[in-house]
Amino acid sequence: MSDTKRELIIQACLVRAASITMANGYNTDMGPNVFRAITNIDPFRLPSCSIFPLIETTEKIGGGEYSCTMPVKIEVIAAVGAFNPSVLSELILGDLRKAFNGSSLTTLIEEILYASGGTSDYSHKDTVPVTVNFTIKYFSKINDPYA
Repeated sequence: MSDTKRELIIQACLVRAASITMANGYNTDMGPNVFRAITNIDPFRLPSCSIFPLIETTEKIGGGEYSCTMPVKIEVIAAVGAFNPSVLSELILGDLRKAFNGSSLTTLIEEILYASGGTSDYSHKDTVPVTVNFTIKYFSKINDPYA
């Protein structure tokens, strides 16, 4: 069974998130615990990163293609430890922006844009949640989401 272009892009996002480790030059180690659309994460698996592909929109363009815009929400939760929660959330935000706005995730993507991110929730005693939103644009054949 083939994967749609959208599915291949989602898989590329998961692989890129998994590369976010200090050994790869990032400031955090969320890469070993990457999930797809999972909200309840075991506290022993922190830091964790969950990627949520959201509802896309399309615009018909010439040549029998759609220009597709897929929002992707990334939620990270990390144990604060010795860090100030605000400092840790900024490190996480920076790592995600660097990972996803750096080199191309896949040649299937026309453009990836950072839309928003950060945290406004410092109410947890031992953890800090960070949410980052990206917009991914790609082309798809009108009659064939696999091409």
